[in-house]
Amino acid sequence: MKQFFSSRAVRRFTRNRLALVGLFFVAAVGLTALLADVIAPYNPLAMDFDALLSPPSATHPMGTDVLGRDLLSRVLYGSRYALLIGMGVVVLQMVLGGILGLVAGFAGGVVDGLIMRAVDIVWSIPGLVLALALAGALGGGIGVMIIAIAVTGWGQFTRLLRGQVLSLRELDYVTAAYALGASRTRILFRHVLPNTLGPVVVYTTLEMPAAILSSAALSFLGVGAQPPIPEWGALIADGRGLISFAWWVSTFPGLAIMITALGFNFVGDGLRDVLDPRFERRI
Repeated sequence: MKQFFSSRAVRRFTRNRLALVGLFFVAAVGLTALLADVIAPYNPLAMDFDALLSPPSATHPMGTDVLGRDLLSRVLYGSRYALLIGMGVVVLQMVLGGILGLVAGFAGGVVDGLIMRAVDIVWSIPGLVLALALAGALGGGIGVMIIAIAVTGWGQFTRLLRGQVLSLRELDYVTAAYALGASRTRILFRHVLPNTLGPVVVYTTLEMPAAILSSAALSFLGVGAQPPIPEWGALIADGRGLISFAWWVSTFPGLAIMITALGFNFVGDGLRDVLDPRFERRI
């Protein structure tokens, strides 16, 4: 991990303009999530029946929805749910997939074969379809949605960690540790695992937008966040039948999702450049 914080790594990252733009987007969304109580002009659940479907104005910069709720406030509060869901999904995927990947790469043989066949089975089913079926069967809700998305996406972490372990376990310092009498467990956690963290960090930043988009899709389909929670996918669903005359109801939450996804993708690309100079681009 030291390579991420060296002066050379910082210079490489800051030369990537898109990475800096992405970092700004991610920081803005993070601050919005933390300070939503302070910066939101209205209670996101407060209804104003005198301002139903009001267009964007000085009073309501993003307009209001069908119940007169201020859309700006709901979008700001929605950033909390987006980051909460994204981080929850990624952490579960990383724990489940990471453990299985470490075991598969280090144990090899039959254990490796069984784990990778399980990955193939999960990957044979479209992820969104499987997540939709699981979330629907379990009754929906944010917690259920996080579990459903994580269950369908752990395979990539497994493949990533397995590949890293397979390459690292053949290096000289691992062989030397064996020769000095170190146990397999010590070698795994002291010498192998720390050197897999770089690719995991990069992939995590790239998986965050995928998790946010998947959660928005499930909420849009009605098996994710339930009303009146101001989750971005649910906000888009609220305006799907109003787009011809109340475009703002779906447009602004959609823009929030787009900005957040782009931010994490740009940061992930920048971290990849730091990790592997072969991917460095002139921007």
